[in-house]
Amino acid sequence: MPWYQAPAKVNLGLWVGPRDASGYHPIDTVMQTVAISDQLYLEPRDHMLWESSWDTLPMDERNLVVRAYLWCRQRIPNLPLVYGRLVKVIPAGAGLGGGSSDAAAVIRWALSAAPEWKTPEFVREAAEIGMDVPFFICGGAAQAQGYGEQLTHLRSLRAMGVVLANPGVSVSTPEVYQAFDEVGGSGDRSFVERVALALQQGQRPEPGDLVNDLEKPAWLVLPALRDFKEQLVGIVEGAPCTLSGSGPTYCILGRDEDWAEWMARRLRARGIPWAQPTTTLDSW
Repeated sequence: MPWYQAPAKVNLGLWVGPRDASGYHPIDTVMQTVAISDQLYLEPRDHMLWESSWDTLPMDERNLVVRAYLWCRQRIPNLPLVYGRLVKVIPAGAGLGGGSSDAAAVIRWALSAAPEWKTPEFVREAAEIGMDVPFFICGGAAQAQGYGEQLTHLRSLRAMGVVLANPGVSVSTPEVYQAFDEVGGSGDRSFVERVALALQQGQRPEPGDLVNDLEKPAWLVLPALRDFKEQLVGIVEGAPCTLSGSGPTYCILGRDEDWAEWMARRLRARGIPWAQPTTTLDSW
């Protein structure tokens, strides 16, 4: 069946540097895929058509799926026209990388038809579509540096329960980065190295190293997000709770899948609009 999974990711530590001459912010982060996933149906046709399970989602060049297909078609000779249907599960604008993962699924489809194009250079260049796209081409766990194109693959976080909690709103990533320009970040990026080392050693990162430089800027853009985190911390009984990406989704790390199911029900009962139990996912 021509179905491709497009899983979400969480950030286990995110350092952000000052905006440089390119106009972008360099990053240093550890990302881990989790099992919650969009699905993308792709089938060669004699004409091109894109559809989505969300009526409000544009399926033209504004969508990273379509942009990824056109990007591949410029590079891979004889890539066929395609019918694509995107079934969305990951919330948009949630800091979980859903759009980038969808784009990477298109690239994996294209590379399955032309595997000779799967080179490190090709994967790095996919950052032109989105910073997280190179990571999602392989998934699992990786330390991403530069503008997302410099990847060091790591051992995935050992199987554990994860709960994703979202206040039911989206946050504009450009606005969060603009707020970062005002308040700055931690400066010291050593916490990311400690997280990467912990994964390589098969250990869980220390909760104090799960720092996200975009958390305080996200609170400036969405002041209610700080109260949302305080609400979560009061419910999760000491489990590590860290912002993913530019937010507003928080990742809560627990013991196992049963714990995640129980905690998600507990969060929903306490009024959390979206609480999704899941687990860590290795590379594919």
